[in-house]
Amino acid sequence: MGNKSAKLSLPENISLNNVTAIVTGANRGIGYAITFALARMGATVILACRSQEGANKAIENLQLEHKSTPRKDGEEELEELKLQFMPLDLSSLRSVYKFTEDVKSLNKPIQLLICNAGIGNASQGYTEDGYERHFQINYLGHCLITLELLSLMNKSGDDIRIVQVSSVAHTFGKLDFDNIQGNKSYSRINMYGNSKLYQIMFMFSLQQKIAGANIGILSIHPGVVATEINRNFQDSFLWRNFDNMLKGIGMMKDGKDGANSAVIAAVSPAFKGCSGVYISEGKCVSPSKLSRNVQQQQKLWDYTIGLLKEFLSEDSLKFIEEN
Repeated sequence: MGNKSAKLSLPENISLNNVTAIVTGANRGIGYAITFALARMGATVILACRSQEGANKAIENLQLEHKSTPRKDGEEELEELKLQFMPLDLSSLRSVYKFTEDVKSLNKPIQLLICNAGIGNASQGYTEDGYERHFQINYLGHCLITLELLSLMNKSGDDIRIVQVSSVAHTFGKLDFDNIQGNKSYSRINMYGNSKLYQIMFMFSLQQKIAGANIGILSIHPGVVATEINRNFQDSFLWRNFDNMLKGIGMMKDGKDGANSAVIAAVSPAFKGCSGVYISEGKCVSPSKLSRNVQQQQKLWDYTIGLLKEFLSEDSLKFIEEN
């Protein structure tokens, strides 16, 4: 991959004509932009979203944007983007498991999984499964999707990738099992950072657990992006002023710019066969020391598998053991 500090650029003339990608939270923000980029390259993109109405509106807008965007040299010539909605509610593990079963029932290869959906800086609350919302929506739900689709994805080709949209916020995350669900003390900023830390730790664990499989897992920090997550901070005077300052000096990215690192991780030939890579704003960098702690990774892995045991199929557990 060359110089790790070098800025990576979006590859040109990539054809994804025979590729099926899943993008969680594809109906807005970074997910919408990732979906557009992959679909313009010819991929069939499954929009995994809670709301069918929201997904249908996104699909309508994506098709309109496609028709109004001039085709670049080397781009796929497509009359329409290949887009499909499938329901997914990450706050319900039953919904997540049903989503994975629905994907399997399509009987088609899945080459790309983009774990993008999430919440940020939300007030204290718990899912129907009893877990803190950042923990389940950003982390645990995506773990279940990933683990349940591993076997299918491994049979889907010779360049299979899972990309997690994490955050530089992982650097202030902590792994405290006594307060992992926020029952003792709650800080929405810390809970968000923790969930992003767990994503990267899961990446490293999975990299080791399935080293013999044909799957790469990467994580990215998209930069500071103007997304729906920011709305949860609007009751904070300091955040509103910080947010406005970044916008004022042009440091706040839009969804398209924020999607670049995820798209690079998903399609760049430079990352074929790579795993355990963290990309921050277009550069390969080293994530936090804690995220790279092997003993802590294993503790989180054991805790996570324990929580998901009810939903993990025997085939999924066997695949991990054998690879």
